[in-house]
Amino acid sequence: MSWVEAARPAAALMGTVPLHTHFLTERNLQTLADILAAPPDDNTLVNPLIVRSMLRNGRRAAEQVGAARAAGQAVRLISGMRDPVARSVSLLSFFADFCGHSARGLSARDGATADDVCATLEALWCAILAGTEPRGSFERLLWHMIGMYRSWFDQEFGTVFGLDVRAAPFPGGGVLRLHARGIEALVYRAEDLTSGATGRHGVLDAAHAFLGGAGAGLPAINTAATRRSYPLYVATRDRFRLPLPILDAIYAAPIVRHFYRDEEIAAFKAHWQRPPR
Repeated sequence: MSWVEAARPAAALMGTVPLHTHFLTERNLQTLADILAAPPDDNTLVNPLIVRSMLRNGRRAAEQVGAARAAGQAVRLISGMRDPVARSVSLLSFFADFCGHSARGLSARDGATADDVCATLEALWCAILAGTEPRGSFERLLWHMIGMYRSWFDQEFGTVFGLDVRAAPFPGGGVLRLHARGIEALVYRAEDLTSGATGRHGVLDAAHAFLGGAGAGLPAINTAATRRSYPLYVATRDRFRLPLPILDAIYAAPIVRHFYRDEEIAAFKAHWQRPPR
């Protein structure tokens, strides 16, 4: 959502507005539709409004992107990669807060503890790596959203736009620029945008150039710190740890090794590793 605001001035010069979507492929949009259509016994989403919005926005964006390409109009994309374990903590905290689980306290309003959230997240990671899809709709949503770190770029960038993020090495501390007929993409790493990161200015400068010098900066929008769940999120983030074999499996994904150097992956593992008992 921060990137949407940053891109708004450049989009206005082209007579359009920027779109924010998680998915464009019908395969992934249908997955959301199936989760929303779960039978009563499997429905564990208390408030599905966010998921409905994701589905609606995705289908609208797919139509508009298709129309733009059919008309020969240029399409510009901005997307990022993030440490998959850190991303999983954020995703579970976000959906627990905005959607809620019908039978399990996972949010601050439900009186959840960091231990509750950590146990649920570890179980989700085990199911993701085992390829075992849960029955509950809340769990299915998180299973898909978290597990997509391995295949999202192939499915969304590759299938829709013919872009291969692994066609060229990722420049450490920079951005990846991709091109196809009528398509331009800028891909960054979330870690390079954190306060004090050595790559932050490089990413912002590249984004400014990508937007034709019409960018509006990168405002802080929809951040975890602005939500009621923030203290629980911080406690979960500080407490969550996984056994090394699970971390080895997570970080072995080719897409992770494309975006992060060996020493960066080792640092992620050291941070998230549960001490041997």
